[in-house]
Amino acid sequence: MNVWREARATVFTGLGLLLAFSVTQGWGWPLLSGPRAGILALGLFGVFACASSGMGSEAGFSWQNPLVLTATTAGIVLVVAGVIGLFANSMDYLYVTMLMAFVLWLVATARHIFAAGPRHGPVPAA
Repeated sequence: MNVWREARATVFTGLGLLLAFSVTQGWGWPLLSGPRAGILALGLFGVFACASSGMGSEAGFSWQNPLVLTATTAGIVLVVAGVIGLFANSMDYLYVTMLMAFVLWLVATARHIFAAGPRHGPVPAA
């Protein structure tokens, strides 16, 4: 597991969720006037997060892994809700995209941690 790659993906995901959250709370940030803007901001930062996390680059990537299937399902729901939300301009779709983005980040990070496995190395002398 590359810690810096995970950190970058976490920062991008967090920024995207923060921008979307600002829309749901009505903070009045510039260019974030409605659900459509929140979905676009979350989608943009989500693309950066996915690109920086290296999807499928580990040796343990398998379609039979339950975490991979969960992440794929969350990603599909995220994209479908995002596209519908862009046309509907509804806060409900923004909430769904926010939830699925968080679930996708959580499951992908867990998969990367489990794929790395335990670190075996020299045991420090006591």
